[in-house]
Amino acid sequence: MPLEALLQPNAAAMALIGRYDHVTRLPNRLQFIEQFPALLSPRTPQTLMLVTLAEARHYNEMLRALGMAFAEDFVRAGADLLASLLPYETRLFHVSVLSFALVLDVDDTAQIPVIAAVIAAAFAGAIEVEAIPVKTQVGVGLLPLSVHADGTESLRAALVAAQDSRRIEPRLAFYNHQTDAAHLRAFRILADLPGAIATAGQLSLHYQPRIQLASGACHGAEALLRWHHPELGPISPAEFVPLAEQTALIAPLTDWVIDTALRQNRQFLDAGHDLRISINASPVNVAEAGFDDQLLHRCDAAGLAPHHVELEFTEGTLATNSARTIAQLSRLRGAGINVALDDFGSGYSNLSYLARIPADVLKIDQSFVRPLIAPGDNDFLLRHIVSMAQGLGFRVCAEGIETAHAYGVLRELGCEEGQGYHMARPMPAPQFADWLAVRP
Repeated sequence: MPLEALLQPNAAAMALIGRYDHVTRLPNRLQFIEQFPALLSPRTPQTLMLVTLAEARHYNEMLRALGMAFAEDFVRAGADLLASLLPYETRLFHVSVLSFALVLDVDDTAQIPVIAAVIAAAFAGAIEVEAIPVKTQVGVGLLPLSVHADGTESLRAALVAAQDSRRIEPRLAFYNHQTDAAHLRAFRILADLPGAIATAGQLSLHYQPRIQLASGACHGAEALLRWHHPELGPISPAEFVPLAEQTALIAPLTDWVIDTALRQNRQFLDAGHDLRISINASPVNVAEAGFDDQLLHRCDAAGLAPHHVELEFTEGTLATNSARTIAQLSRLRGAGINVALDDFGSGYSNLSYLARIPADVLKIDQSFVRPLIAPGDNDFLLRHIVSMAQGLGFRVCAEGIETAHAYGVLRELGCEEGQGYHMARPMPAPQFADWLAVRP
């Protein structure tokens, strides 16, 4: 039976219920939007205040650990505390599961209202729910209002301010157009990314040669993702890939990268260049069940042997789903695909797992290489990283080689491979093919 048929006999009652939050019985977002024009005063400066009780992840953990009834009691306790701090005539709205909104008359919209500071201080400690103290992680967002303000947009802007407030102490923040612009840009990027994946011409791979330092020969390259947005221009993968990793978009994006890299490597091979192309893997991808089977199938479909592919992953990859990730990387490595640990040393390096990770190559982060500009530069850490990696059986590749001096030092240390601007910059596939054709 359709949902509408079930609700029809109680349509009037449901319409009334739909105007109030079922947990706190406060008027909800619908009423806030309807009443917003009447709340505005042309004679008195006003500020919209939005209070969020917790971050969504914190609330979801509470739901999972303590149940729905406890989570609702937490929201009611927060609403009670908030209401107790407000002047009696204040109209309080429950505008989302964890958020409450009210319009304040103020003396100066550029100053933090006293009541806002009182609220932030009151929620700084824990509130007690069923004899259990719960940390609220409150955020208080403030938005100066004008008589022409729109209710829906004002709520959105105040929520942005409340989210920003969680990064500062006390947890109070005015709406900031710059941070909001960053949020809107992130949304635009995510909204436009599916079209970029589906439409030829926006996404591309650039290839940076990997050089054998002893001989100078090029035996492979790293495939680096690029996006040239038709309106926003070039967008760095450091910006859009982390956004994609937070959504389901990371799967089709990775599929595009793998399929494109394999197809172009087949073209390089047909032109007489026997290369191993290195593909960066997101922790989200490598932890997914079946990733190993899919990659091997794609290699076969592209007409490439597994040894023509290298998979790069960072140390953080193992934290996502360590057992499954290690198992899949081990299977890929056993099938002939090279595995490389990327950006080693850039973060917290857990040396205890180095001996057991299924990898062939350790790529030293460029932060250790770029300081090598002239004789006498300190190479103490670099020297010991190379020695340790080789002692554990890894081939060593240095990233960020930008000078002849750095190249020479790394070669003397026994570092087998390297990449960097000193040898070649990343280049599109046709340019890379031309570069390969003129090399001896």
